[in-house]
Amino acid sequence: MGLSVQMTDRDWRGFRELRERARERFAEETLAQALQLALDEAAGEVQRELRLERLLAQRRQERRALFEDSDRAKATMILHLLVAHDLLQAEELDGLSLEVRRAAGVAV
Repeated sequence: MGLSVQMTDRDWRGFRELRERARERFAEETLAQALQLALDEAAGEVQRELRLERLLAQRRQERRALFEDSDRAKATMILHLLVAHDLLQAEELDGLSLEVRRAAGVAV
């Protein structure tokens, strides 16, 4: 990973669609984790609230790093991170050019 590639418009559109799919999965994970914390009857209300606050702060930071940068120059790095975080499977990137997939570290 780390090759510098110029994304074509086709790859850029594909990247944006994949990023949106990954964003939905990220939100689903966040909500599932929050629900699990909220329903943990082994912990008191204050403890659950504090755990929930920590989770949301952590997820906010992750969300910013993964989804809020729309710079084409960073797209391959973001794709790599989305796969590494299990928000996308490498096979889902098959619609992108081989050059972009190689730069993202998901194709040999």
